[in-house]
Amino acid sequence: MAGDRVGVGVVDLRPKALVRASTSEPVSDERDAAAGADHTPPERAQRGERGERDEDGRRIEIHPGCEAIVEFDPERTFDCVDSCTWCCHHGVMLYEPDFVELAEHADLSEATRSRRGRQFVPREGKNRTDHVAADGGACRFLGEDGLCGLHAEADWKPTRCSVFPLEVSVENEEIHVSIREDAETHCEGMDVSERRLIDHLDAFLPETLWELPDPETKVEL
Repeated sequence: MAGDRVGVGVVDLRPKALVRASTSEPVSDERDAAAGADHTPPERAQRGERGERDEDGRRIEIHPGCEAIVEFDPERTFDCVDSCTWCCHHGVMLYEPDFVELAEHADLSEATRSRRGRQFVPREGKNRTDHVAADGGACRFLGEDGLCGLHAEADWKPTRCSVFPLEVSVENEEIHVSIREDAETHCEGMDVSERRLIDHLDAFLPETLWELPDPETKVEL
């Protein structure tokens, strides 16, 4: 799923759907114009399977042809903590590819709801005291063992679940990645290990994000 390219040797950071909707005229960008294929800074280092990172550590190729602007400290770490299921105490908005995939694993009439033109997996009340929010609710797929039923049985989870604890926004038609503010407050997995988020962005940010017309993750229904 290589990204569309504009001009000579310049990777277009815009989500593909935005590129398709734009005109065929080259995008004018002083930064990109100064960074043609034959003028890659020698300081640019390979980052293994995650692609390249530029010298200021902010512009990173996550997947081939799919880049993002990283807006958090590269030293921040994250690892799931068994006792913490806070991220699963909420409903999950589904992008169209998620909705199609979910149909392979669940009855959509039972597993999803629609609001304001968006499909999502709703919260539901749980008859237990562990792995639930203060009001006793959680994602319908969160089991008594604190594990996601979808992930455990199908080895798959919706895009927004993969992105957590990160947040995706679009600025100037470029994908930006930050850490969710509520994750800083509630998630027990922040900064408890040596697993740097920036070294595993390909696991958090599926290529699907670059195919979407609107990959923003901060959406209230």
